[in-house]
Amino acid sequence: MEEYRSHAHSISLCKYHFVWCPKYRHLVLGLVKDEVTELFTETADHFGHEILALEIADVHVHLFIQTDPKHSPSDVARQFKSYSGKHILERRPEIRESYFWGGGFWKVGYYVGTTGAVSEEVVQRYIEQTEH
Repeated sequence: MEEYRSHAHSISLCKYHFVWCPKYRHLVLGLVKDEVTELFTETADHFGHEILALEIADVHVHLFIQTDPKHSPSDVARQFKSYSGKHILERRPEIRESYFWGGGFWKVGYYVGTTGAVSEEVVQRYIEQTEH
């Protein structure tokens, strides 16, 4: 059974799958894998997100989290990307000088997908076939 989160006036199950890349698609994630993991964990703890899965490949990151509905996907992406990017470039000036002369560690864009307990077809059928 899914683990729902209970709030003052609601119950939620918000899970998001994110994918994003370093700026210019530089192959630097192998050099900072431990730092990215540490910084993502700190971000999750600070904002109350739960990291369900994390994979750091050479050119992109997969992050699967559960969070509260008060956090929009764009807020979550910003939280993880801005905190980690800022600290990686501060901690590793040699990486900044060699790869990120234009500033910023992560590319601007990202992918986000949602998951849940019921499929799209089930929700659509419920809305269309139930008398309200």
